[in-house]
Amino acid sequence: MTLNLLDKIGNWNPQLFREIKGRLKIGNMAIASALSLCGQLLLFMYFSGQIVAPPHGEYTYPIYRTFCTLEMEGLYERQCVRNALGHFAINWPKWWLEIFEWLTFLSILALLVAGTYMLVSDLDKEERRGTLNFIRLSPQSAKTIFLGKILGVPILLYLAAILTVPLHLYSGLAAQIPLNEILCFYPAVAASCALFYSGAMLFGLTTSWLGGFQPWLASATVFVMFWISGALQLTRSAWDLLTFLSPIAMLRYLLFGVGVNKIHGFDSVYFEDLDKWQWFYSPVGTNTASGLALSLLVCGTGTYWMWQGLQRRFPNPSATVLSKRQSYWLVICCQVIFLGFALQSDLPADNCNLSGLLILNLLMFLALIAALTSDRQSLYDWARYRKQIVPSNQKLWRRYPLLDLIWSDKSPAVVAIAINLLSSVIILIPWALLEKPEINGFCGVISCLNLILIYAAITQLFLFTKTKNPEIWAAGTVGSAILLPPLVLSMLLLTPDKAPILCWSLICGMLSSTFGLWFSPWTAASGNTFLLSILSQWSVLVLLNLKLRSQLKLAGESASKALLKA
Repeated sequence: MTLNLLDKIGNWNPQLFREIKGRLKIGNMAIASALSLCGQLLLFMYFSGQIVAPPHGEYTYPIYRTFCTLEMEGLYERQCVRNALGHFAINWPKWWLEIFEWLTFLSILALLVAGTYMLVSDLDKEERRGTLNFIRLSPQSAKTIFLGKILGVPILLYLAAILTVPLHLYSGLAAQIPLNEILCFYPAVAASCALFYSGAMLFGLTTSWLGGFQPWLASATVFVMFWISGALQLTRSAWDLLTFLSPIAMLRYLLFGVGVNKIHGFDSVYFEDLDKWQWFYSPVGTNTASGLALSLLVCGTGTYWMWQGLQRRFPNPSATVLSKRQSYWLVICCQVIFLGFALQSDLPADNCNLSGLLILNLLMFLALIAALTSDRQSLYDWARYRKQIVPSNQKLWRRYPLLDLIWSDKSPAVVAIAINLLSSVIILIPWALLEKPEINGFCGVISCLNLILIYAAITQLFLFTKTKNPEIWAAGTVGSAILLPPLVLSMLLLTPDKAPILCWSLICGMLSSTFGLWFSPWTAASGNTFLLSILSQWSVLVLLNLKLRSQLKLAGESASKALLKA
């Protein structure tokens, strides 16, 4: 029976069969099962130790413990009182809820962080051994190969997670969480794993130049994102998107829904006003099903675009992660989702919608710059053979090079980034008018958009240079352009009052988008100061693009013409 099942798996997905055959050994399965069961036993024993027995004989001092029943004003712990049998009365639903919560956190952490590490490490080993190129030559599609890896590489991790389900279900039911709400949690976990695992495979595929540092960087990034999603309180703003990237959003529904709140008496700032939370003015915090639907939408959209990049990049490692046509649709999808989180009918007093939207856009465009920027050989081919590459039936592309810059995947990415920025502004302007921000807010947005275009031009210039590891140089330069100016200006004690144009040109737009300092002295500026700072940014942008244009023109010349010129 086992052989028949393996044969069916091999016929359906040969890559999955390869991964299962190499990993599902008796010894490996025993180790994974033992680690999972021992971890659950240690967790159970730890919380069992939190239950205290009353001391022998009479005692006059009060005893306080977390799981006792008598609430004391101003204290987190509760006073222990005896029941009819002489034992301390224990709040068993709360005790089981603590086990449920910690088991959930640890399981999610292991699945996301350890699973990401395993996938990226496996892909790095395949790349170093040369077997990844051999897989590329196989008749399997990229979808089949990466699906097999995602299902097969962390299969021992899946086994360990499955063994936690009985205790997880029992502790949730003992904590008086409805069964249907617990069952809604598992699809959210699967969707989040699909998102992070797809991102891990795309990261491993596009950053082979990082070498053995790849898996550590990927797993550390996932850990930071998981920590942020757990620590970030509900703001009813665009920031809440970060929560829905992981199953933490559904965990909040389970732990701090209306029913659990009344049973256990939780009062946490991280989960208050969950029932008031909305998406496009529609209430989604009132029931678990709507929260699950939104979680599946966010993770599903991210996973879809990750797979578009995987299917495009795997057969051709020199191609860009996304085509320019795909990037336009990607930005529209992301802006719609961002805007849904920002549209709330009853905004809190400390609303931070604008800063959240701009930070998400900044991160998205930095990733988009990396996904659209062509390498040196592609730009060289485009500059020299552009008219031959363009099909003969598309004569407009030959007559108008701007169309080629908009649609051709080998052309420079600066124009495509500018179009995506323009579409983002068009989508967000109606919301911005409803929000009615101060004029400095619009100034900060324009300054931030200019800086993003400058980063795109810098990245394209570095990738066009003939240097070793141009990706590292480009990433380091853009990172320095973001982080160094505020550090240097702060060390020199140059405030916006002393050097307003310099501060606005280098960091004020980025500060206003990153930290939401819309109404602070840092972003307050006169019209002349803003105009001069924008002109300085445009001057830098024009110079960078003129330099890129001259390099493309030089690359487009024939070798004989270059020799004659020399």
